[in-house]
Amino acid sequence: MAALPDPWVAVDPVSDRVAHARALRRVHDAVVSGATAPAGLRAVVAQSWRRSGAAGIDPARHLAPIVLDDRELEARWHAHPLFPVLPVLRELLTAATAQAAHMMVISDARGVLLWMEGHQRVIEATEDMHFVCGADWSEAGAGTNALGTAIAVDHPVQIFSAEHFNRLVHPWQCSGAPIHDPVTGEILGVIDLTGHLRTAHPHTLALVAAAAGMAEAFLRARAAEREAHLRERYLARVGGRARRTALVGPGGRVLAAVPHGWAGEHVDVPPDGGEVRLADGRLVVAEPLGEGGHVLWASGRDVADVPPLRPRLELGAPRPRAVLGGRVVELSPRHADLLGALARHPEGLSAEALAAELYGTRGKAVTVRAELSRLRRRLGPVLRTRPYRLADEVDTDLPAGR
Repeated sequence: MAALPDPWVAVDPVSDRVAHARALRRVHDAVVSGATAPAGLRAVVAQSWRRSGAAGIDPARHLAPIVLDDRELEARWHAHPLFPVLPVLRELLTAATAQAAHMMVISDARGVLLWMEGHQRVIEATEDMHFVCGADWSEAGAGTNALGTAIAVDHPVQIFSAEHFNRLVHPWQCSGAPIHDPVTGEILGVIDLTGHLRTAHPHTLALVAAAAGMAEAFLRARAAEREAHLRERYLARVGGRARRTALVGPGGRVLAAVPHGWAGEHVDVPPDGGEVRLADGRLVVAEPLGEGGHVLWASGRDVADVPPLRPRLELGAPRPRAVLGGRVVELSPRHADLLGALARHPEGLSAEALAAELYGTRGKAVTVRAELSRLRRRLGPVLRTRPYRLADEVDTDLPAGR
């Protein structure tokens, strides 16, 4: 068996699938009888066979255990984070399952099958080996298979024919890719395509990996939307308060804080809230906010004792920006030049004077007015008019009069 260029792919595009399956069966029979795995056997498969044997999987007649009944399965699937992603996965993979006689399967992070759809003949043919919703297809539950092995190694992988540890699965090939939580990075489940060994193709692995990437992008967008809603609830909850507060999202990331930055960037909060210790040792109280979020309340001194955060213009930096509380506004070089001129003239300048200051006789007041109008929309009250000037409370990294 020649080595493939990609260690996660089981087949090349053109080889005889049946002949390859027969060669793998001879290797499988030898290894399970006690022989040493040959050099041609993929490392990911050899390692998975060792884990499967250690888990007590019978390579001759093992059936994956069915661990959820219909009622439990329905409740778990509808509550699972991947349930809302199903339309996205369907759109990408339905054509593949129909044209190549595949079935698409989604599992949870443990390897329990939660949902399947696809070619009816394939679904019916795999029922006898317990490839059904509610069954445990982790490596410990079913031996080497793309879904369970993808969880074990946290990587997309294709398993072909007798690379499966269990002989009952040798007629099949499958490709699985883990889907991760965009906030915590933990595996949420696996998307898997399964079909007869004759339909195996290396592109199937790329397809499920792309599907997993789309699912993660979808979840990332939903997480951003959820965080935006949490920020709105947080601001409504703490409006008018004098105490230090912070909003913490489901993964422990600090989404907002008053004043900015006092709670750090990440806080581990128990689901039910309560007293929490920050990284610097301070104790705070976490109040559940819903959707997995929490409000942190400082138990020490009040915000009234803390100097207010002043807007700051960092114009001398390699990438100029304005820091407005917890908001950062990137500045173009032209806008940084305009603000720098105003910083050097705290008394203010007219549009004509600004044009002359920056561009000499080539400067046009109408162009300066347009740029300053754009800046006011981005910076708000930081920029004053009549004449154009910076607000008194604005700090810059350029000395006045420079």
